[in-house]
Amino acid sequence: MPRPTLLNTSTINLRTLLSNGKRYEVPPYQRDYSWGEEQWEDLWLDLVALEGGDQQHYMGALVLQEYASDQYRIIDGQQRLATLSILIIASLHCLQSLIDRGVEPEANRERADLLRAAFLGSKNPVTLQTSPKLVLNHANRRFYEGTLLQLRRPASVSALPPGEQPLWRSLEYFRARLEEKFVHHDDGTGLTNFIYEIMATGLLFILVVVKDEAGAYTVFETLNARGLELTAGDLLKNYLLSVVHPAGQGDLEIAQQRWLDIADRVEPRKLTAFLRQYLNSRHALVRQERVFQSLRARVTRPDQVFALLDELGQAALLHEALEDPTHPLWSEMPDAVDPVRHLKLYQAVQYRPLAFAAWQALSRDDLVRILRYCDVISFRYSIIGQRNPNKLEAVYSEMAMQVSHGALRSAAEVKTALQSIYVSDDEFREQFAKSAINAAGARKKLVRYVLCALERQMHGVDLDFESTNASIEHILPEHPSPAWQDEFPPEVHARYVQRLGNYLLLEPKLNRERAANGSLEEKRAAYAQSQYPSTRTFDWDTWTPRTIEERQASLARMATAVWRLP
Repeated sequence: MPRPTLLNTSTINLRTLLSNGKRYEVPPYQRDYSWGEEQWEDLWLDLVALEGGDQQHYMGALVLQEYASDQYRIIDGQQRLATLSILIIASLHCLQSLIDRGVEPEANRERADLLRAAFLGSKNPVTLQTSPKLVLNHANRRFYEGTLLQLRRPASVSALPPGEQPLWRSLEYFRARLEEKFVHHDDGTGLTNFIYEIMATGLLFILVVVKDEAGAYTVFETLNARGLELTAGDLLKNYLLSVVHPAGQGDLEIAQQRWLDIADRVEPRKLTAFLRQYLNSRHALVRQERVFQSLRARVTRPDQVFALLDELGQAALLHEALEDPTHPLWSEMPDAVDPVRHLKLYQAVQYRPLAFAAWQALSRDDLVRILRYCDVISFRYSIIGQRNPNKLEAVYSEMAMQVSHGALRSAAEVKTALQSIYVSDDEFREQFAKSAINAAGARKKLVRYVLCALERQMHGVDLDFESTNASIEHILPEHPSPAWQDEFPPEVHARYVQRLGNYLLLEPKLNRERAANGSLEEKRAAYAQSQYPSTRTFDWDTWTPRTIEERQASLARMATAVWRLP
């Protein structure tokens, strides 16, 4: 049986879009109008380029859902359509200015009426009110229809509610530019041509009509558009609120507020990943492209929406804390701070489903212990082992599901279950002895962390990798003098200069003034003055590929004791 089509696509210009008798509605649960001067200016410059000779300009995808004959919900594109409508309203203000000044009053009045009918909506002959082609959401609709479409000025611009101010500022922005370009030159013909011919035919949309929100999500997953993560998050929000909407305005406002609470804790670009991690903490591993479909299948009633929002709210609090080791939550669990700092340093996220599950189902002490386990496992498996993260993610998700469903009821049981991804001592020692990490850029902090941890293990010196001012000293210099080249010709130098056995902690001044690219003898004289015990007691008489390997093998034995499951 053939698979049903989820969407239809076509290319359409603005004139065809708005002059076809169709009505476009922003659902009440969509976000308010939020474009600002940066976006307005980008649009204006695109229009000026069209006037200057560019034939067409693509405005991206406009995603619509048909819900009645000739009536569409705007799934994505309301900011663009609202802005273009406001620009057309600004042109009506400008034509009215020309009329008021006696510039071709009859012709300009007719031009204004034709532009209004073509792009904004038709006037009721009795009330003289415009029935709009574009219907904005609850927060914006009254001001758009009652003030902007009627070419009125609010009684007090400064007193406008926050949700209405961007709409008015947008109108003022475009009116000022149109006045400068056309009104000051008494050019009603040029102004109308700019709107009706240049803008309305030159701006093109990729029109995507979907059957439902699942089809819309497919679009967002396949289109390589800026703001993908935010759009996908908005799509899920809109679906959840659409389920609640029939229950009444009160429930809708509560659901909106709960979603805002979640959004305040999760960065827009990380929202889809967060939702996936939440799902994987309770259910079988979900692929990124199936996040929306999975949630949509599980949540179809208002009570399920509120239950989901409650759970996401709790998970969002932990997510926020996992992103920030200084978060107030850790004042209740101070022993979690170091594991969280380390996991951030590793850029590890695969463990998050397990952390969410433990947060919901186990004690706070168990959560802290599990974060320690994840710290050690991530270092052994990913940082030193450089293994494929897919298995790590699958195991963490499976363990999370077992915690959520009560099959694993303590940190001790989780520790046992995690053995399949715990790199053994022998393997870790062997891998550490060969490991190389570039001590530049973002990885510099990682090397400093490793050296500080080893210094603590060997000499009991409590160094913090984030607060210490120690520099990373390359015993074999990054830019060696000719004296080093007998033992380290270029191809050998490249293999050994970033080995962990070639690194020491050193005060920046000593590094800069005494060590730098000098000979081993010069470097040892600088090392003897260091406050760091491993550096001060460095006593290798020669420095060769073999001695680097010997030193690193010794460090590997220490590292096996440092990064071990407690």
